[in-house]
Amino acid sequence: MLDNLNMSDAVRLTSGALILLSAILTMISSGFIWLMVLVGALVMQSAFTGFCPITMVFKKLNLFTD
Repeated sequence: MLDNLNMSDAVRLTSGALILLSAILTMISSGFIWLMVLVGALVMQSAFTGFCPITMVFKKLNLFTD
């Protein structure tokens, strides 16, 4: 299933998973809200600058190359 993902799909999948994870963890400890804020801010800044840390990690690991 993950074999046919391109880079942008993989970034969206990872961002969504991190936001869902932080929402679940926020029920345990309110400090995890900052993870959600960080992921949201990184997604917004990548839309304007084209710089995406998740993409850099995937490229270093040779995952989801286009």
